[in-house]
Amino acid sequence: MKNLILSKVVNTDIRFVKFTLMYSALPLVLLLGACSTNYVPETDQSSSYDFSKIETYSVIGDEQLKNPMFSDIDRARFDAAIDISMQQHNIEEVSPEQADVLVSYFVITKDKVKVNSSYSGGYASSCYRCGYGYGGGVTHINTRNYVEGTLVLDIIDNDSKLSIYRSTLTKPLKSYETAEERQQAINKAVSDMMQLLPLG
Repeated sequence: MKNLILSKVVNTDIRFVKFTLMYSALPLVLLLGACSTNYVPETDQSSSYDFSKIETYSVIGDEQLKNPMFSDIDRARFDAAIDISMQQHNIEEVSPEQADVLVSYFVITKDKVKVNSSYSGGYASSCYRCGYGYGGGVTHINTRNYVEGTLVLDIIDNDSKLSIYRSTLTKPLKSYETAEERQQAINKAVSDMMQLLPLG
């Protein structure tokens, strides 16, 4: 029996077509809600900064790269989530001019392709009288396109204008049916990202 070979070439050179800051993706915010996968933020912070001196903050959001495709509704949601996290540490919100630290955030999105492959193996057998037989295996390849988003949150010292804390969270994007679900998702993302901020 002739060997049966099935091959399929998958282009893994995925171009990041949407690597630019696409704030329109923010309503889909980076969360999978009931998904069992646990996404953990990556966090970095200044080792020389005295975080205990932080008493006031101000949220500046994405104002430096303000994009009209990012709605004011979602800006308000992010600002509110940051307020909750900061005020849990008794850090007071003040004007940007008076704040000890500034809080900014932005989102990057990427087109991604997930490739799954499975193999149906062949068989081989032999015996004294029946000889030798072989059936060729078949490889099955399935691809799925999705969008991955990365939320970046920075805490900036207002005097030096240098970042003292950065947290990034990367997840496949998911839409939500209600405004309440969306707000809860944003609250959870921001809370997780600021969890390691060494405030009092």
